[in-house]
Amino acid sequence: MFSSDKISVLGMHHHASSVGVIVMKPDYFSFMWWDGNEECRINGKLARSTEIYAQGEQDGFYAAGGARQTMGIAVRRSELIATLAALQGVGPEDVQLDRTVLQLSAKAAGRFRSSIGTLLGNAFEPGPDGFRSRIAGDPSEAIFGLLVDAYLGSPPNQLREDRPRRPEKIVRQAEECFFAAQGAPVSLADLCAAASVSQSSLYRAFSAVCGEPPLAYFHKRQLTDARRRLVHLPAYRGAVKFAALSAGLSELGRFSVEYRTLFGESPSSTLGRKPPNSSVSSPRSNR
Repeated sequence: MFSSDKISVLGMHHHASSVGVIVMKPDYFSFMWWDGNEECRINGKLARSTEIYAQGEQDGFYAAGGARQTMGIAVRRSELIATLAALQGVGPEDVQLDRTVLQLSAKAAGRFRSSIGTLLGNAFEPGPDGFRSRIAGDPSEAIFGLLVDAYLGSPPNQLREDRPRRPEKIVRQAEECFFAAQGAPVSLADLCAAASVSQSSLYRAFSAVCGEPPLAYFHKRQLTDARRRLVHLPAYRGAVKFAALSAGLSELGRFSVEYRTLFGESPSSTLGRKPPNSSVSSPRSNR
C-alpha cells in the first residue's frame, strides 16, 4: 500500500476464513490491527477494535479468523528505540520492545485509525489510467508519530504473560518441520520432536497462538494455500487437482468437501476468479 525509508504500510482484505503468518526482518518492528464483524485472533489473542497489536519479542504475527481487513505498519527497530529513548529521557539500551498489545480507549482507537486512513488517503490520488499513484506529501513522519504516541500512551504492564514457554517459538519450529516435509505426511510426534516439547505443550502452544490444534491448523493452512492457487490459476482441465496437490492435499474428494465447508463454495467456483479490489496474474504466464 505504501512504503518509504521510514515506514512500510500494508493493508489486506480477507474475504473468507483464513490463517496466515507474517515474519518480519530482524531490523524492523511491526504493528497490526484488525477490522471486521467476524472473530479474529492475532498471536492467539482475540482481536479487539480498541487494541493495536505489537510484535513484542516475537518475530512476526500469526492471524486466524473470518472475513476481515487487517492493517500492518513496520518501522525500523533502531529508529523506534532511539525515538522512545529520547522521549522517555533514557538511553537506547534501557528501551525494551516487549509489548504485544497496546490498549487504547474507544475514542483514542477511533482517532488513531481515522488519522491513519486520512494520512494514507491524502498521499494518493487516482491517476489518468484509473490506478492510484503517489503524490506530494509523504505521510511517514506523521504515521510514525501516531505509532509512538500509541506506544507511549498505553498502559506499561501488558507484557510477559506468555514469556516462560514462548509458545510462538514452539509454533514456528513446528511450522518449519511441517513445511520442510513438502506435502509428505507429518505426525504429532514429528512436530513434538522438531519443537523439543511434549504433545501437551505443543497443543497448549497452538491453542494460545493459533486458537486450534496443530494438525487442524496446518490443514487449514493447506486449504488456504490451495484457495490462493485457485484464484491465481486460469481455468483449465486439471487446475483444481493441480492446486490441491501443490498444497499437499492428495485426497481430492475430501479436499472438495472440506474446501466447501471452509469457504462456502466449491474449488471450481473459485478457479480463476479475481478477488474484489485486487488484480491477479496467472503463474502459467511465467513458465
